[in-house]
Amino acid sequence: MNNPSDLFFNPSFKADLFWRNQYKIRIGPVLPANKDQISRSIKDLSTESIRYRFLGSKKEFSPDELEYLTNVDGWNHYAIGMEEQQTPNRGIAIARMVRSLIDPIEAEIAITIIDEYHRLGLGTLLMSLIVLAASERNIERLSFSFLPQNEAIIKLIHKIGPTRTDSTAMDFVQLYMDMKDVDLKELKSLLMPSLPIINNFQIK
Repeated sequence: MNNPSDLFFNPSFKADLFWRNQYKIRIGPVLPANKDQISRSIKDLSTESIRYRFLGSKKEFSPDELEYLTNVDGWNHYAIGMEEQQTPNRGIAIARMVRSLIDPIEAEIAITIIDEYHRLGLGTLLMSLIVLAASERNIERLSFSFLPQNEAIIKLIHKIGPTRTDSTAMDFVQLYMDMKDVDLKELKSLLMPSLPIINNFQIK
């Protein structure tokens, strides 16, 4: 295992930006200190958003779930969070990658954005960041699981690269994307206008 502190997307990674010229947002890694933010943020998700993200209903996170979501090792499990600065420290979005226990070159990607921040382009930003973080962690294949009605995530995934469908069992779709089909340099160039700090990131 590499030392996560040596990576660009490491525990010290953070950036501030004004999104759409009005939303002041801070981006950084998810850490144990973010438990309360994540716990509160589920209340800002609609029933539909919860169903799309968790493939079912959920009203709150258990202590064990919060521990899993925030106590990450930075290599096999990494998450980037966004917090709103107007309302101090309100969590608004998370992108997460979790390495497969069966195949270490594969990782599942998931994104959550509270409803108030939908359709502002944050999904594309988060997806780009987490895919770049995955490439830095030697991930060669990405997987995505979602309900077939979730057209927004399908469009978002296809902005990154081509996919193949593995199955539609148990009423959800599972897509795979090979990292070799993702233009990482193009992904980085798309991020630079919004996130200048990415200039220091060396694409392999």
